Amino acid sequence: MHKIRRVGQILRVLSKHGFDEVISRSNIDRLIPDSILLWNTHTKRIFEEDFNIRVRLAIEELGPTFIKLGQLLSNRADIIPDDLRQELVKLQDEVPPEPMNLQEKLAISLGIDVNEHFASIEEEPIAAASIAQVYRATLKDGNAVIFKVKRSQINQIVHADLDFILDLVKLLRSKYEIIQKINLYEIVQSFANSLVGELSFTNELNNIERFRRNFRGNSLVYVPKIYRAYSNDEILCMEFVEGFKINNKELLADHGLQPQAVLQNCLDLYLEQVLQHGFFHADPHPGNVLVNKRGQIVFIDFGSMGFMIPRDRDMIEAMVINFLMNDAKDLIRNIKKLAVVHDIEDERQLERDAYEVFQMIEENALDDIDISVMLFKLNKILQYNSILLPDFVYLLLRGVSILEGTGRQLHAELNVPESIKPFAKKIAQQKMSAEYIKKQLLDKAKFMKDVLTEVPEDLITLLEKAKSDKLTMNHKIQDFDRMQLVFHRIGNKFLLSILAMTFGVGASILAHGRVGYLIWGMPILSWLGFTVSFILSGILLIYLIRSK
Repeated sequence: MHKIRRVGQILRVLSKHGFDEVISRSNIDRLIPDSILLWNTHTKRIFEEDFNIRVRLAIEELGPTFIKLGQLLSNRADIIPDDLRQELVKLQDEVPPEPMNLQEKLAISLGIDVNEHFASIEEEPIAAASIAQVYRATLKDGNAVIFKVKRSQINQIVHADLDFILDLVKLLRSKYEIIQKINLYEIVQSFANSLVGELSFTNELNNIERFRRNFRGNSLVYVPKIYRAYSNDEILCMEFVEGFKINNKELLADHGLQPQAVLQNCLDLYLEQVLQHGFFHADPHPGNVLVNKRGQIVFIDFGSMGFMIPRDRDMIEAMVINFLMNDAKDLIRNIKKLAVVHDIEDERQLERDAYEVFQMIEENALDDIDISVMLFKLNKILQYNSILLPDFVYLLLRGVSILEGTGRQLHAELNVPESIKPFAKKIAQQKMSAEYIKKQLLDKAKFMKDVLTEVPEDLITLLEKAKSDKLTMNHKIQDFDRMQLVFHRIGNKFLLSILAMTFGVGASILAHGRVGYLIWGMPILSWLGFTVSFILSGILLIYLIRSK
């Protein structure tokens, strides 16, 4: 019932904004006196506001799921028009705070006497987003902490929204080939998985602990401490960190920090997350990347994280080295290994496209590169070759795009390839070390042992099945559902033609027999038969015209 109610709310908002759009495009404002337009501000807004603005407003009104989906699409220039994408960039995940008795919620949810554990708790949130609200508090020992508290009913709302969106995209995919071509369903499915992960504060808590372990001993980064005793899936308690946004150049200067050095540290830390740990922050915008008084980088909000298995990390490492070496052939080979699906018709053209991107990045400083143009070109290349990459790649591209925006503000003259070469060189040296080569040889030897052990057993099993006539082969016909639909329609037309002919022939036979009541010298049953035959023939003709 909650899902049905939520779908009703979604349709109401879409209907409202859609109706406004119909009115605005009808040119009916020519018939409305200016005095009424001046008096009725809502009516005036309908005709004056741009369509893309109303789309953004509708998304903001629909709530957290649609806001986050809009933010995702704002980074996909290959899917939506640029003017709409520019408007979606303005989507803000900030909403009025929900009235909440925090002390009562903590007492019930955590099963504690709040006064025994906390010296003070601020009842007004310091931040309010669509999924959670953030409050400050002080422990009895004087340490400052923050509570991230989930909004009521948010789980049900998000799950109902995701069901609605996935069903809608599935329907569109079955109707429009372009939806299949851009892999929209897979993109939305990836978004759904990521958002469900963000809803779990237990998951975020585990992410923080893993991030802390990865950077143990690294003085460039500071990871806030968490308090498991005051946390669960609805509430997250962690250390309050004094700091400021990484793109605040004035405060950087006040603390004697060089923007260029801070940016380089941030890039090195992000490369380490991706290439060494295979576990990276997927939303590193300036609100989630702070700098403390000691100049350390502080990542916060670990709800959205990217994860790679070792093989994927090795592929990304190899592709970064291919990129720095301008090795398009090897880059394409690694893309094919990494891709979930690909259909590359012309590898030479893909190689030329890759060299264009290399040249665009290498010959320009960050200030001269239009990252949106470059990402658009990359997306077009992927789309043209039907290359679908794993979920983490799109999270990584989004993270890189966000960091590019931060880099542009801090040091516009930064040359990206030059700035990442030292780190890539260190990775390459590790690849050439005796320890790494030994590990690779051991892995290959283990693989060969497994193959030599398992293949003979599989062959014996196969031969035994063939000998006993139990060997079966399964095959799948591509686009079988579409073929079924075609045959179904052909069958309908054939049936209509048979029925039309049957009624027509039957009516002719009855007309010659002159049986029963006559109208204008012909039996009434003949009239009925000819009428039905005429109607069925008309329906058949309409079917034929529609199917071209």
